[in-house]
Amino acid sequence: MAFLFPYIRVKYILMMRKKLLLIPVALFFFNGVFAQNASGFSTEKLLEFNAYIQNEIDAENIAGAEILIAQNDVVAWQERFGKRNMKTSAPLTKNSIYYIQSMTKPLISVAIMQLVEKGLIAIEDPVHKYIPEVKNLGITTDVELGIDAPTRAPKKTMTIRNLLTHTAGMTHGLGSSKLDQELFKLLYNETLDYKGHLDLESRVDVLMHAPLIGEPGEQWAYSAAPDLLALILQRVSKESIPDYLKKHILDPLGMTDTGYNLNEEQSERVMQLHSQKETGGLELSPLQVPTQGNTVYGGTHGLFSSAQDYLQFCQMILNEGTWNGSQILSKETVALMSMNHVGALLGPAGGFGLGFGVIRDAKTHPGPGSTGQLYWGGYFRTHFFIDPALDLIAIFMTQKLPHGDDYAIALNQYVYAALE
Repeated sequence: MAFLFPYIRVKYILMMRKKLLLIPVALFFFNGVFAQNASGFSTEKLLEFNAYIQNEIDAENIAGAEILIAQNDVVAWQERFGKRNMKTSAPLTKNSIYYIQSMTKPLISVAIMQLVEKGLIAIEDPVHKYIPEVKNLGITTDVELGIDAPTRAPKKTMTIRNLLTHTAGMTHGLGSSKLDQELFKLLYNETLDYKGHLDLESRVDVLMHAPLIGEPGEQWAYSAAPDLLALILQRVSKESIPDYLKKHILDPLGMTDTGYNLNEEQSERVMQLHSQKETGGLELSPLQVPTQGNTVYGGTHGLFSSAQDYLQFCQMILNEGTWNGSQILSKETVALMSMNHVGALLGPAGGFGLGFGVIRDAKTHPGPGSTGQLYWGGYFRTHFFIDPALDLIAIFMTQKLPHGDDYAIALNQYVYAALE
């Protein structure tokens, strides 16, 4: 589940801030790369961030982590700490690869907007134009009655915009209701991988037999809607999702370590998933995501990537659609994606664009950040943000269960505190 700033309680933010700033600072030599161009940042403050991460590793809260900060098109700070595999003691190294879970969603959203630019689809198109089964979906009368609850017909038509903004009335199977619990068992295993599904169509078919939780457009609910976007991408482009992403996004941006499947050499660079033991400390999780043989190319999650690769994607968004000599989207499309499209559904400060969380009012936002900041994260505690006002990108990578928001909070606090 991605980290959602609109729902952070101010009290929790203040508590975390006190905790983070109490970490003692020392000039460690980590197994990463020191600042390439830290002008505009306080080195002392960035070293405090390093010390916080090292403290988390020493306390066995995480096995390792990577931080990447860029400003004005230049990497300002890139550090790698700890191990990618506690069992073998293999360290995190340059171009380590991570399973990015929900950080897949922004890439699928960009691919969909490419189809919009080509005139192949429109964001106000009804979803049933491409997935006819959507017409049969009803709205549950009670989420506590589960998947087989009585339903009523929706009054509004679900659109592609609704899928992009998580306002389709769908859910993700990650909540505590009986509906979510039953849906989870049909969709996922413990790592949120595709349990029992051989392709995306099978995965979407489950969603087509689960009721909606509300009217399209009337509530924001984190959902598996991006899987429907991925299926639309496949059907309209007439290309497989891996082939489409490779041809139209990954190769043009030079994202050579990003994909649903990895080769042998790349697989050796993957950080393994670690989990917290009930007695404290970490262990190598038995729930490792396969790096090869994956056949469900989802929109909700599924991609592996490196911090360096994901930086290229973020730079493209920050540079208004162009990066590495390639135009991925038009300036106007990036501006449209970066706008808040959900009104006040996420409160006075939060918003959601076409594939990203958006800070729409920094003055009332409980944490640091500029109005217009874009962000999202992944279930294994990966996170990124893009701040167009400051020409700033920050990425945090690790692999840990259970999910938590502490490192996403730390990334924002330390990076903004280090700005000069």
